[in-house]
Amino acid sequence: MGRDHRTVTVIPNANRRQERAKRAKETVHRIVPDVLRSCPRARHGIHKAELIVDPDTNTPRGSSTALANAAIYDGPRIKVQCTDTLKAAAKLSEKPFTSKRTAPTLKTTREGQKNNVAILNMASPVRPGGGFLDGANSQEEFICARSTLYPSLWDSFYRLPELGGVWTPDVLVFRDSSPDAIELTKRDRYFVDVISAGMFRFPDNNRIRASDDKLDSACTCGVSYCDRDRELVTRKMKSVLRIAQSKGAEKLILGAWGCGAYGNPVKEVAKLWRKVIAGSPRQRRPNSERWEGIQEIIFAIPDRSMLREFQQAFEGVLATDLPTPPPEQASTLEKDAGAAAATAEILPAPVDPERDFAELVEKIQETELQLEQMTNPRSRARIRDILASLNRELAQGMAAKQAIADEDFTQSGDEQPDADLSSENDLVLVASHEGNSIYNFDEHDLPSSSTDSGCETSELY
Repeated sequence: MGRDHRTVTVIPNANRRQERAKRAKETVHRIVPDVLRSCPRARHGIHKAELIVDPDTNTPRGSSTALANAAIYDGPRIKVQCTDTLKAAAKLSEKPFTSKRTAPTLKTTREGQKNNVAILNMASPVRPGGGFLDGANSQEEFICARSTLYPSLWDSFYRLPELGGVWTPDVLVFRDSSPDAIELTKRDRYFVDVISAGMFRFPDNNRIRASDDKLDSACTCGVSYCDRDRELVTRKMKSVLRIAQSKGAEKLILGAWGCGAYGNPVKEVAKLWRKVIAGSPRQRRPNSERWEGIQEIIFAIPDRSMLREFQQAFEGVLATDLPTPPPEQASTLEKDAGAAAATAEILPAPVDPERDFAELVEKIQETELQLEQMTNPRSRARIRDILASLNRELAQGMAAKQAIADEDFTQSGDEQPDADLSSENDLVLVASHEGNSIYNFDEHDLPSSSTDSGCETSELY
């Protein structure tokens, strides 16, 4: 009798690994060079890769505006998502080949260019790319197979330091997150900044601390760190955040660092991330390092059991996981919210008709930027009140100046044009620098050839 169902051939793991190794070599020797030849920005990122050892604490200093931002900073928005690193980054990233950046008050790394999303590459401390060329499939190999990261991991950077890592800007992601790593069309490609840092292996097997070569009795369970390991992991986490902060990263993708093949305890790693970023649940005083400038941190964890541990560890400080608007619309939404709040009744200070209006406009722009970066509802309401007061002050100043001009009127040409008058609810914006990116790309280039079929399921590394 015939069979009722089709026979499905399952490829053995060894064969799949061989296929991945073969494709990795093709990626390194053919695909990535082709991508780099057509993308100066990605080439530039490889040459700008640098090894950062034991980064210093970033203390707010400089202008009064920077110090004011640090004073009202309420910490980053923290989210835990069941996804992989690149999918999480793609949701937050601009697609530079499809749209021009026209937002007038966005903080930029280059003129007219928004900051990239930064991601943590949970790297091998001894080998560039880990087992990428051998067909391994952990998080580092997953990223190397889909981006231009691998050429930036120079042999001279290794062994990676205990504290610190490799910073690689402008890494181009040209394949999707499916198991088959399908080539992205050019309009769907995006850039990320990558921090490659290593975690130690199997802490429960390396616990001989005492001089008499006996195991520490508090560390034999295999689910917790000893004090020395806990301190080292905490310092490693701080070094990653310091690198991101010093490079101006506003959105950062982290993960269950060292909890896969390296055998670190998931619950301990989650608790330490919580302590470093937001403080422990019973902590009375805030952390001395508050990570000013980092607006959002997402833990991308594809393993659901690990995900639950992180959700429990961050209970009470997780942000509501609302859909993230496209980067091109984010600034518009923030301005609309600021305009709606401008009706708050706050009495402005007396206005000097001869006041320097350029300085007032600059203050309004700085306040708008603070509002964009703020996540705490109370702080946002306070900033909106300040913004409304400044706009009223500007409108009254313009009206007073117009009144003085009308009194001294002698010729019709001396009148101020009506367009100079601002209503109370107008927000003053800076002129847009459209199309001023230092990298120019042809949006109509064809994507790289690929005969693989699409797959919507995310590969679990």
